[in-house]
Amino acid sequence: MRLSHPKVEGVLQASKWLSHRALLDSGEMQSLLTSLPPFSIYNVSELVDLQNFRISIEDFLVRYVDYITTIKAGLVPDETFLKPYFSAAFSARPQSLYAMKVKEGKYIVKPIEPVVQLSLHHFTFSHDQEAFHSMVHSKNAVTWGLQFSYPQLYSNSLTNDLVEVYKDRENPNTKLFQTLAKWMRAHTTPTPFLVEGKPLNATFRLGKRSHVWAKLHPQLEHFRLTL
Repeated sequence: MRLSHPKVEGVLQASKWLSHRALLDSGEMQSLLTSLPPFSIYNVSELVDLQNFRISIEDFLVRYVDYITTIKAGLVPDETFLKPYFSAAFSARPQSLYAMKVKEGKYIVKPIEPVVQLSLHHFTFSHDQEAFHSMVHSKNAVTWGLQFSYPQLYSNSLTNDLVEVYKDRENPNTKLFQTLAKWMRAHTTPTPFLVEGKPLNATFRLGKRSHVWAKLHPQLEHFRLTL
């Protein structure tokens, strides 16, 4: 990874993000990652040394297995140690990122082009509105897999040229996200909740092989939700 600085690279400014949010079984997550074109996972959420800016797919899957195993056991995962893995970035182009020195031996990895950004996905439910609210961070929010996001538009602070990256089918990261989106459509469904016996589908999704154990999710009871 090259060393650089925002004064040289500029700052990535992205908008009109597309997102896919899903709770997958660990086997489904492995299937998703296997289906993608070649890519690497980058730690973009904490200071790293230059030997640890990448996260191996094997390590990522180990953490995801831990996360899902905890939910299957009827427990709430401790997300403290998951952030570097699940707030990471997928990129098919090493050139899309660079490392900036913060202090001796420590760097932060920054994107300069659009990458697939990961986040832990949480939601709450309002019975008054009969509505789900995603990406809410509160102590009662339900942890529900991951969010994968990619912008449709971006510019660089040095040039301010607006690029419609999602229309650039030759961009390897656009291909990466489109392949991910296609897999999501084929292998997941809108989450089919029951709200006090009334069917109500959420827009965030659930792996087709995850319905049986997702019923055991320990945080659903707080919002009087069942599957």
